[in-house]
Parts: sequence; C-alpha cells; structure tokens
Amino acid sequence: MGSIKRRLFKIFTAMCMFACATTLSPAGQDEQNPKVKAHPHDLASSYIRIPIPPGEEAYGRLRGDPMMADIKEIVALSLKDRDAGTLLWGRVAGTKIDEEAEDWVENRFKKIGLQDVHKQSFDLSPQWMPTAWSLSATGSGKTLNFKTVRASGKALPANGMDLEPVWVGLGTESDFAGRDVKGKLAVIYSWPAPGVHSNSAQWFHAVERAAAKGAAAAVVNIAIPGNVQLQVSPSPHSAEGLPTFTMGTDDTAALRELMEKGPVKVHAQYTFDMRSGLHDSSVWGTLPGTSDEDIIIMAHHDAVFEGAEDNASGMAVMVALADYFSRIPKEQRRRTIKFVSTAGHHNGSLGTQWMHDNRDSFLAKTALMINCEHVSSTQMYLFPHTYAFPPVLRKSDSIDARRWWVNGSDKLASLLLNDFRIFGVTIYDEMEPIASGDMQHAQLDAPSVQIIESPMYYHTDYDRPDLVPIPGVEAVARAYAKLVDDVNKIDRRELLP
Repeated sequence: MGSIKRRLFKIFTAMCMFACATTLSPAGQDEQNPKVKAHPHDLASSYIRIPIPPGEEAYGRLRGDPMMADIKEIVALSLKDRDAGTLLWGRVAGTKIDEEAEDWVENRFKKIGLQDVHKQSFDLSPQWMPTAWSLSATGSGKTLNFKTVRASGKALPANGMDLEPVWVGLGTESDFAGRDVKGKLAVIYSWPAPGVHSNSAQWFHAVERAAAKGAAAAVVNIAIPGNVQLQVSPSPHSAEGLPTFTMGTDDTAALRELMEKGPVKVHAQYTFDMRSGLHDSSVWGTLPGTSDEDIIIMAHHDAVFEGAEDNASGMAVMVALADYFSRIPKEQRRRTIKFVSTAGHHNGSLGTQWMHDNRDSFLAKTALMINCEHVSSTQMYLFPHTYAFPPVLRKSDSIDARRWWVNGSDKLASLLLNDFRIFGVTIYDEMEPIASGDMQHAQLDAPSVQIIESPMYYHTDYDRPDLVPIPGVEAVARAYAKLVDDVNKIDRRELLP
C-alpha cells in the first residue's frame, strides 16, 4: 500500500511540475502556430436543454431567464459593494450590503404573496474585517505591485514587513529541505482540486509547515490559470494562524521570475479589525397548506465577491419555487411550504443551526427539507481533470455535475433521482457520505435532499453570472418542484430513513 501511495504522489508531483511550467509561464503558446480565423461559439445558447416530457408541461412555467434576471439583481448588490471600495466585498454577513440582500428576499416574498414574511435575527461573533492588505516586490531594478493579493491569518505590524521570499514549491517536507524560511516569506504553489474548496496546500499542510519552520508569512498561489482573486471564508478563523496571502497565477509568475533574476525584497502589509455587535438574519415566508405538516425550501444569501453561483443561483431557484407554488390553490397544497433565506452561512450556518437546535419542535412534522445551494455551474477544469489547456482556463458548453445527498427512505431517493433524470440534472455517480454547505447542521433532523457543486472558481472573483448556465438553474428548479409534488402524494413516514 505504501508503494502505491508513493507512486501516486510521484505522478501527482509530475503533473504539478508540468502545470507549474505551463500555468505559471506568461509566454504565449501560439507564436509558432499558423494564423487561422477564430470562429465564434455562443456558449450561453449551446447548453443542452432537456425537453419537458409529456404530462409534465406544468413545470415549463419554471423558466431560466427570469431566474437569471434575479441572479443578476443579487450580484448587482455585490458589485455595488465592490464599487464603494470595500476591501472584503460581496454580500458579507453583518454588513449593509448583506442586509440589502435580506431586504431583496423579503420584498420578493411579499410580492409573491407569501404569508408571515419576517426576519429572524442572529447575533454574530466578532467579525474579521480587513482594513489593508498589499504585496510589492523589488529586485533587479524593478518594483512589482500585485493586484490580486488578499490575506488572512494574524495581522502584520501596522507599518508592514520587508521579507525575503523563498520558493517552496508544493510545500511538502521535501520541498522545504535545504531552504531556510525562518523570518521570511514562504511562497507556495498549490494545485487546485478544485480550488479554494480543496487544494494541495491543504492536503500537504503547507502553510502549517511554513509556520512550524519559522516563516514570518506565506503566499499561496492556487494555480488557476489567469489572475483571479480568491478568498477564504470571511469568519473569525480568518484572523488565526500564520499571516497568509493568496495571489493570482499571473502575479505569482511575475514574482517567481523576479526571484530567478536575483535578490528580492517583498513589502507586505495586512491589518484588520474584529467588529462586534453585528448581526445577520434569516428571511422567512410561508405558503399555507391543508395539513399541519410542512416542507422547507432554503438558500443562503451571504457571499464573497459576486457570488453568482454561490449562492445567487440557489436564491433564484428558491424564489422561483415560491412563485410557482403560490399560483397553486391552497386546497391543492397538501403541506405548508416554508421558504427561508438562511443567515450566516459563512459564519457557522446560523440559520440551519437554529433549526437543528429546535428540531424537536420546529422540525417535528417536516416531511422534506430542500437546500438550494450552488445549483448550476459551467464545466471548467484543469489538467488532469476534464478540460485542460494551461495556461488558459477554459470553459465548456457542458453543465458541471453536482454532488448530491439524501437523508431519507429508498422511496425518497428514488423519487429524487428520477426527477433529476427527467429534467436533465447532472450529478455524480455516487451519493456523498455527508451533507455539506448549509444543510450540514440539520442533515439528519428530517427527510432532506440537496445538490451542491463547488467548482474551481468558487470563492473567487470569477464567480460571475456568465458562468451560471441558465438551463442548469431551470432544470434544478423543475426537478425540485416535481419532487415537492411527488412527496405530497405519500405519507411522511414513507419518507423517513
């Protein structure tokens, strides 16, 4: 078994070295190629839409274009925050823009005609709010200022620090061998799998190793081609551990090339506040049914950057489902449907934690919980994944498969998988062993389902509306609507695990 692991590690390292030689090389690859006409391809209109089967025409009312309009309205809030000069921009919990996102949901629920529309407030623990971060490098008569820098971990002194950078590759023990990083800046190259969500620096504990060896700070490049900004979750944990900068691949390539020419000094700045007294709110709305049982459909509203897929896509599906079922007479709704935009997703999933804490009363008669989170993304991966052509990050006209999870009976799982098949919701071959995202706290408290995908551009400034396929959003909304109708035909006990 040990020899197999060593062989796999060698293969992985070889792939990373190949990627390092390509994704970190700014030189063009087409200089030797003949010039030919570049024919355009309209990606947005090329995604496959599964025709609605006979007998299911009612679900055709759930159309992707209005959902995309909602996604763009939600994203516009984040862009407003960016344009105001906010350092940690997006729909960050506890901020004014996050409150505007809550107001957006509240107004849509009221316009749709939901009842008992209200906010449920939660106090946030002291929140990490960066006040400054920057990196600049000087060497060989040149100074470089890096645009894609973001930071986390412990703060640096108010005036910053001047540090000698040391390239430590993947950050394994062998990469550190013979390299003195004490009091210096460890520069780590990390392979995305798929990216912020999971990468080789995490697997190899590269930052922790740099700290143990006395580094004053670290830079991690998650090697996504181009020059994307990426951000760890904006939580109190962002203020713990070694001061750590993330930086785009093009910026990192420029730093590496400067280091190869001679001695370099990097000036690093990073400060933050811990702000108390902030709060975040879940937003609730209800469609009464004809029994005392209920179905809960939820989606979190906070996000870093534009947050189009994460999680404007889920919010749009939730709102579309609220509108769809509001047009069905109450007499035809077997169960009450509760819709909720959950609070504090990046702060411990406060909204679903509350549900879990009150499960014996609040979820006692819940027949189904549906989590709408990261529902549609463009398939776009690096070598050795599906699509590879470093140093370019390429997207396709395929919709990415999603991780999926069910807590319930075989009957519930069968209904869900059949509805996914009918409407063309792409999923992985095997169910996840546990729920993730906003479902994690309440995953075993009631029959529940979700799909979720965290692609390479998750938690980066590349999470834009043009990478959210409209047919994917549409397909998920239709499948979930049919699932609600399906489970309303059977008793709650038939849905239980």
